[in-house]
Amino acid sequence: MIPKEIIDEINSRLNIKDIVGNYLSLKKTGKNYTALCPFHPEDTPSFFIFPSTNTFHCFGCGAHGDPISFIQKYEQLNFIDAVKKAAVLAGIDISQYIQRKELPIELQIFEEYHKKYKEILLNLPQSHPAWKYLINRGINKNYAERFGLGFSNGSLKSSILDDFDLPITLGNKLGIVREDGKEIFQNRIIIPINDDFGRVIAFAGRTIKNETPKYLNSPENKFFQKSKILFLFDKSKNIIKREKYSILVEGYFDAISMHINGFENTVAILGSAFTQYHAKKLIKLSDKIITMFDMDEAGQNATLKSLDYLLSFGFQVAIAQYTTKDPDELIKKEGQNGILRTLENSKKFHEFIPEYFKDKYNLDDEFGIEQYLEKMAEWYLKFQRSKHAAILDTFIKRISLIILKPENNIKKAIDNILKYKKYNKKVIPYASLEEPTISSREKRYNELDKQLIWLWIKHKKYRKRIQEKLSSKDFETYGKEFLDFIENGYDLSEILENGSEELINLIKLTWNFDYDIEPERIFMSLIDSIEKFRKEEEVKKLRKMLNNTNDPKEKKEIMKKIFEILATLKKRGGVF
Repeated sequence: MIPKEIIDEINSRLNIKDIVGNYLSLKKTGKNYTALCPFHPEDTPSFFIFPSTNTFHCFGCGAHGDPISFIQKYEQLNFIDAVKKAAVLAGIDISQYIQRKELPIELQIFEEYHKKYKEILLNLPQSHPAWKYLINRGINKNYAERFGLGFSNGSLKSSILDDFDLPITLGNKLGIVREDGKEIFQNRIIIPINDDFGRVIAFAGRTIKNETPKYLNSPENKFFQKSKILFLFDKSKNIIKREKYSILVEGYFDAISMHINGFENTVAILGSAFTQYHAKKLIKLSDKIITMFDMDEAGQNATLKSLDYLLSFGFQVAIAQYTTKDPDELIKKEGQNGILRTLENSKKFHEFIPEYFKDKYNLDDEFGIEQYLEKMAEWYLKFQRSKHAAILDTFIKRISLIILKPENNIKKAIDNILKYKKYNKKVIPYASLEEPTISSREKRYNELDKQLIWLWIKHKKYRKRIQEKLSSKDFETYGKEFLDFIENGYDLSEILENGSEELINLIKLTWNFDYDIEPERIFMSLIDSIEKFRKEEEVKKLRKMLNNTNDPKEKKEIMKKIFEILATLKKRGGVF
């Protein structure tokens, strides 16, 4: 174990600004520095480096730490490996503290069974059905060894568990043996599933006797969650960095075949769901990706679902379309050149969507065209919200070519569809669920606090207009505190250092929030609401004056002013 004082010494010798600056482009903000967070997608920097405390913090995703933890998180290392790297940078020798870390017992069991499964396969005669199946898929002995393939003939049973003096129930829990001691993967080709560091954390078993199901997977465990693991990621990650793009497929053998044929930047999802965790892994390596899912309905649906995450994370996405069922079959039919042609002819996502959906609607009648345009409006909005707003004109042009209508008409139709949907959506106000007794006025102020901060941090062009139109006196709680700081010359970095915990929490919340309405409408709504509150305050003061005077003439003047203000409020939708 590395002593805490050694870890503290390493951190103290490293400058957080220099460490982060090796990976990210920094901008000085007051005494601190900002950058786009490397751990989640964003357009407005929420990642702060604080030299005074030698720490970093992201107010968007909550990532926080010191130089060692940044290295660990950015390079996806375990803690010991991150300390080793940091120690070299700090010029500190820690060799005396490093010992071989023993694998958790579950991974030791997987490792031992995997060794035996490989031995069994390599000792089978070439005439065995397992080898016939693999050879038919283009996998010879060398490739089998390269990808760690094995075979279960049922001879191992619980022997490895016995060697470890462990109960059969643990093997059953890990999905290796049944309660009666027989192997779950008997008569199946074993495909090891590795974590990002190459450790075996699960198995997939492929039948060679056309049994159902065709594939068996280990149950999920604390090391293996399908939503977080990409098959062959451990072998592909450096290649993806080098090639500057990744290829995403569905099946185990699709991925293996792609690697064998030279496309080693390929990874596969386990099942049909691509998740945000997969996106986070891949975006750190490259923002370019080609999806190459199966061409059946399930595969195409998987393509559409994956697009939601890929676009939200800012990927440049292309979709491969081909005539066979899956990439493995394409390789058998057309070889490496067939894959290469398919990748080169991949459609950009904004070209694929109009083409894919054109066959889902009857475009020979107006009703079908209307339904088609409603679907296109959904995707138009997704593109608009992602980092791909620049392709919207091309998207409209593609739709125009499909339905043979002028581009202006299509743009107008989509705008009208989105406008209708926006006006029929409610904006969820910021209000604490823990304070059900909060007054209506306070609720409105909470929402206005949120609108103010959202405009300030996400839409800088409104800052000058906000300062011209509003002041801290117009707000009562966090908006007041925020504008007090602004009026006293504080920048956002300094507000985050000196603000109340409640204000900082609201800033964090706002960083992760987006309105379904254009910023200009939010700004005008904010100004309009403040104007109403100003008038309401004026009415309160006049009523107080009215109660404190006995002069009939003065009372009449005050009443006149109150009625004028109330009439204005009524026109503007005030609360009176």
